[in-house]
Amino acid sequence: MDEISETIKKNKEIAEKFSRIEESLTSFTQVKDLFEKLLPRLQVEFNIPFVWISIIKRPEAVKLIQSLESSSLLKDHVNFIDETVFRNLVTSKKPVLANKDLQPFYRLFPKNKKYFIKSIAVAPITLNGCIIGSINHGDAANIRYEPGMDTTLLEQLTEAVSSCLARLLDT
Repeated sequence: MDEISETIKKNKEIAEKFSRIEESLTSFTQVKDLFEKLLPRLQVEFNIPFVWISIIKRPEAVKLIQSLESSSLLKDHVNFIDETVFRNLVTSKKPVLANKDLQPFYRLFPKNKKYFIKSIAVAPITLNGCIIGSINHGDAANIRYEPGMDTTLLEQLTEAVSSCLARLLDT
């Protein structure tokens, strides 16, 4: 019974962390600030060794790309990727979790970056309903992100980030 109680407690703590991060999204007024603060916060809150974003090079993302390129803090945490390459990895708005055959996911890494990962979570972000990229989480532990794990909280977070992004890019 203690094990069940401990699991419930851990799950509640994780949900509260996600909730606090989502609540903080309303305070951002610039796209680059959103990602400059969000990525390190995800790393710290959830003890994730590697967190970065991939953005598809497409016309709808031009303002986003320009904003991200203007950030010296994000230069090592952003990858601008070809849409076909991205779509070979991500086919829906649901997060992709993998811990085997990771080589194709290396294309999501920022330029000139090599992360030692054995598992990855790729959480798509959208702009006006269209997938424009992802927030990526990598870990050296192969059990951190496994296919079949519940991604509900991660989906909620990326939906909130997507809404924030739409708000910031419309202003």
